[in-house]
Amino acid sequence: MPEASPGLPRKPLAQPERTRFTLSDEAAGATRLELPRRNMAAAAVVAAAMFALFAGILVSQISRLDLHAARSVSALTGFLFELFWILGWSVGVVFLGALTVLLGFYRESARLAGGRLIAESRIGPLRMITEYDLARVRKLRFEPNKSGKGVRVRFDYGEGSRGLGDTMPEPDAERLVAALRGAMPAAMVPPPAEAAAPPEPAPKIDPPAAAAPRRLPLASVLALVAANLVPLAGVLLWGWKLHEVLVLFWAESAVIGFYTLLKMAVVGRWLAIFAGVFFAGHFGGFMSIHFFFIYEMFVRPLDASAREPGAYEALTRLFTPLWPALLALFLSHGFSFGLNFLARREYRSATIASLMVAPYRRVTLMQVSLIFGGWLVMALNNPLPALALLIALKVVTDLYAHRGERGR
Repeated sequence: MPEASPGLPRKPLAQPERTRFTLSDEAAGATRLELPRRNMAAAAVVAAAMFALFAGILVSQISRLDLHAARSVSALTGFLFELFWILGWSVGVVFLGALTVLLGFYRESARLAGGRLIAESRIGPLRMITEYDLARVRKLRFEPNKSGKGVRVRFDYGEGSRGLGDTMPEPDAERLVAALRGAMPAAMVPPPAEAAAPPEPAPKIDPPAAAAPRRLPLASVLALVAANLVPLAGVLLWGWKLHEVLVLFWAESAVIGFYTLLKMAVVGRWLAIFAGVFFAGHFGGFMSIHFFFIYEMFVRPLDASAREPGAYEALTRLFTPLWPALLALFLSHGFSFGLNFLARREYRSATIASLMVAPYRRVTLMQVSLIFGGWLVMALNNPLPALALLIALKVVTDLYAHRGERGR
């Protein structure tokens, strides 16, 4: 009789040999294994209640949207903030809806066929099949539940471990383990009373020397500096004002968000659909509020004595002179995306979570520097040198953030 294994540090989830989805029952000719049925009724009711609450809030918020009321720029930014908030909130609604369906209709079974352990997770007619080679199964055991009211069968496979079924009485676990041992190749089945050999001490490894800081690619640095020289030329040659510079660099933040979505698509693939929508809602709301403050503090006071223009008229007048610089910034970040993230394979060490956080670090650092520099420009009688200094400060901030991204 196998003995229960004491509590050990939990390994990562084992990766199966094969995973596939099907709508048909493929259990014919296989040896079924008896697994306890998971009781998820209480969790399904809680998830359904949360889904109803979140969906009700979403429907109420959508019903309040009124695009016709967004006649001014300030009203439009408020409308966009609500729209992005709805986009981010809808991700939670979809997640809770999927969780409700999962908990309410989830079923689990297992069988033995052709020297393989086949685990099946089913939601209605949809089945997810995972297959494990019995010859590679190690340390088949059952572990006591934390509550002490049963045990659960587990085994090691590859670099991880996996549980089979839910908590069950110990006699049921013994029958399940016996069935698995009987199907395993004889050479792979250790005697039940075999004592585990003491692990060999790990060889002592000297800590690695501190890595030298990575140098930034020259081409990437030149592209970044060249893109920032366009607004400097706008200040020196075309008479751009403070509010135009601040709006331009706000627009660059939107460009950073766009390329972040592309990076998430490369790293997360199908997961990026879910994470990307959430990021777009959250970052879009952040950008809406940010533009509202820039417009109210630096742009709107210029027309305080005149009639406030409509949103379309005001935005067209504001962004039309900036398109050459905005195009240069867009191409600069695209060049960095292609050279560093794709060609230099930075995507191999990137994660969805790190990509979602990275734009906030860079945008916050850049925009705080610009806003404080903007107040300095407004305080001077001759703003031209201060504007040039502000753009130089922004270049230094960009290079610092760019270096930090390459180091991460």
